[in-house]
Order: sequence, then structure tokens, then C-alpha cells
Amino acid sequence: MKYPTLAATLLLAAAATTPAAHAMAMAIDADERELYDNSIQCMAYFGIMAGLGSEGVAEDPKMVEAGTKFLAVATVLADEDDTQIKTDFDRQMNEFFLIVKNPEDPDNIKRVQDIDENCKFLETLVDAMLEGSS
Repeated sequence: MKYPTLAATLLLAAAATTPAAHAMAMAIDADERELYDNSIQCMAYFGIMAGLGSEGVAEDPKMVEAGTKFLAVATVLADEDDTQIKTDFDRQMNEFFLIVKNPEDPDNIKRVQDIDENCKFLETLVDAMLEGSS
């Protein structure tokens, strides 16, 4: 199922992220690329948060659900190119690993806070988009 172009455009306008540093084999435009990169980042972020759990729960189902939504968005935008998605996901996980290597660094703390805010905001937009398409 393809998401409506208008909803994707609204998501992109709301997202405040850095541009991608590498070119992809996928044939998507710049706006879709930004949404794709956000989706990969949020999928990784929510996946990490799901693994950490909350309130003593080994795995947080809300975080798993959020990560799955972003996997769906990335899959649609990447035309189901699982190899590309895995490559980009691994790249994003490596970026998170670099943050974790120095968790007390104020810049890293700020980066994680910004990612958290961005992903939670984008999740509300994805939820609205999914409700609108049903």
C-alpha cells in the first residue's frame, strides 16, 4: 500500500533532520529520501528503546509497535528493497553505537533528545496518516 503523497509531504515538512550523506540505488526523490532516512532512524531508535524496555519490562510493546510503523514506511519508500533497508539500518545502528561510546558527552545527550523528540513527533504524524488511509 502506497501512502498518500500529501501525507508524506506533511511528514517531511515537519521533520527537522540532517540530510543523507550517501546516495542510494533506490529511485526516490529528495523529499522521499528525507522521509526514508527519518524512518530508518526512528525504526532503529524505537528498536533500541524496545530492547531496553521500560518499567521493568524486558521488551516494551509500544516501542516495538512504533518501530514497526517506521519499518513499514521505509519498506514502502524503498519499494521493498530489503537489502538497502538492512544496509541503512546497520549504518544507523553504528551511529547510535558511536553515541553510546560516550554517553556523558553533552552533545550526544542533545542528539539523543533531538532524535527522541523528532521520532515521537513523526510517530503522531504516521498514526494520523494511517488513520486517514483506513
